[in-house]
Amino acid sequence: MDHAVYHVLEQSREYEVDLVVTAGQWPDGLTGFAFVVGPAQPTVLDFAPSGPGMLTRVDLAKRVWRTRRVVTPDLAMLGGLRAALAPEELQRLLTGARPSLSHTAPHFFGDRLLLTADRQRPVELDPVTMTYRTFLGAVHEYPQVGAHPLFPGVQTTSHPVVDPDEGCLWWSNIHLRPRGRSTTDAEGPLSVVRWDGHGELETWEVPGARITQGTHEIAVTRDYVIFTEIGFQPEPGSVAGRGRTKPHLPFTDIYLVAKRALTRARVGSAVPVTHARVPYESFHEFADYGQDGDDVTMYVAHSNGWDMNYAITRSDIVWRTGDRLRSCLSGFMPTPVDAAPVGRHVIDGRTGQVRQSRYFLDPQRHWGTLLYARDTRPAALERGRYLWQAYWGATPDTMVSAIVEMYADHPFRVVDVDDLPTTEIPSSLVCIDLESMIEQSAWTFPAGTICESPVFVPDKAGGDGWVVVFVKHADRTELQVFDALALDLGPCAVATAPGLRMPVLFHSGYTETIRSPGTDYRRSFAADLGTGWRDLSPAARAIVTEIVEAFG
Repeated sequence: MDHAVYHVLEQSREYEVDLVVTAGQWPDGLTGFAFVVGPAQPTVLDFAPSGPGMLTRVDLAKRVWRTRRVVTPDLAMLGGLRAALAPEELQRLLTGARPSLSHTAPHFFGDRLLLTADRQRPVELDPVTMTYRTFLGAVHEYPQVGAHPLFPGVQTTSHPVVDPDEGCLWWSNIHLRPRGRSTTDAEGPLSVVRWDGHGELETWEVPGARITQGTHEIAVTRDYVIFTEIGFQPEPGSVAGRGRTKPHLPFTDIYLVAKRALTRARVGSAVPVTHARVPYESFHEFADYGQDGDDVTMYVAHSNGWDMNYAITRSDIVWRTGDRLRSCLSGFMPTPVDAAPVGRHVIDGRTGQVRQSRYFLDPQRHWGTLLYARDTRPAALERGRYLWQAYWGATPDTMVSAIVEMYADHPFRVVDVDDLPTTEIPSSLVCIDLESMIEQSAWTFPAGTICESPVFVPDKAGGDGWVVVFVKHADRTELQVFDALALDLGPCAVATAPGLRMPVLFHSGYTETIRSPGTDYRRSFAADLGTGWRDLSPAARAIVTEIVEAFG
């Protein structure tokens, strides 16, 4: 059987198409804009997550789909250098570089559209024209920066969080370095970052946090900013997902910084932190903004057994059969090798004591906690009621033997290695009741398809709203619409367009309206570069000069 996963690395394309409803009836009240982003394919490094951003905007009322390549100063300069330099010079120049790929997640801060990735500063785009405006924060505003004449490394997070009370954004800044001369271990300091949307970044050091893998999503409550370490092992000796030797840590470290310590008087200084730890690694999490005293309630989409920092190679073999993996998967990530729960953890923000943990999991169905959607209106932020979790599923013929062996001794395994699936576990979408941590409704997609990037869309008329998901088939990409609290009824509408096929997709977001930002906030790209590039070769200098003049 042909499967959507065999086509995820095909050529990325720009689109400007009208969606045609092929099943059901499009809801009259479905309005606003869904955004989704992912890395362009194919990639120079032959590793799916290393491509520059491809941004899609869907006008849900008019059913117009628009996909554009993200063009930032970094990406424009990278493209120019690749075209102008000999491979040897390009390779030398890119050693230690961290270009901003802007391919992981769209976020909204009022009217402003941000694109993010863990290894770069957030980028602001105009949501109407989908064009670059500025990086958020000049390079010198970040305390942790990896030096490079063209692509300084500013490692942050893919998911900053809006603070509804303070009207600001919180994110992080870290700088992982090899531990001594180790080729397997890395460690780096953590800094809290706060931005009000207009002025300079404010940062505080957190010396009590020990980051060894990275931060991906930030959470916020009334009293705390929360940093969670992602299950993503960055071995200094591996390149583009290859040469991995060690698994992710089998737990999630959580660091809670009290807002009472994050004052303007203490900007630039060290602040205390509370540490908590829960079983299973994680990709994504959020917290109820409201608290019960000092008790913080967090929801964690755990990711045990899913190694997304491993690139399938042509020498990899399939678990059990010993067959070679299909050549079309070279550079993609392997399928999960264990079922994964969603956890509800109540943590004492002062002591780090985990007071209660409850898990949602059906080991027969819940593999690959890909992405989730949630209601971001004020009442739902205060106390979350529902979570719409998308599951990747598991395909046995993409189960890499090396990964099975790497995670065979995971201390919190759900499914024993001897019981790993021999038939496909399909992709699915589940509405989880966050109060009871039980299934409210669910839908399983047909074998051979992948459900990705769910988006919750509220109903202005006061109904339950909808969940919009991007569904990949082997020959097409569809937009499917579900009644938010009746997933078990199946999609109420399905739409696509002739020739519409999207490769890798990552995160999505929703906004009710779009308009070009009125702010004059800008950070100088020329100032960020400094003068070190003037010592490069004439060919390289010519490219940089052109980009500085265009984006300076």
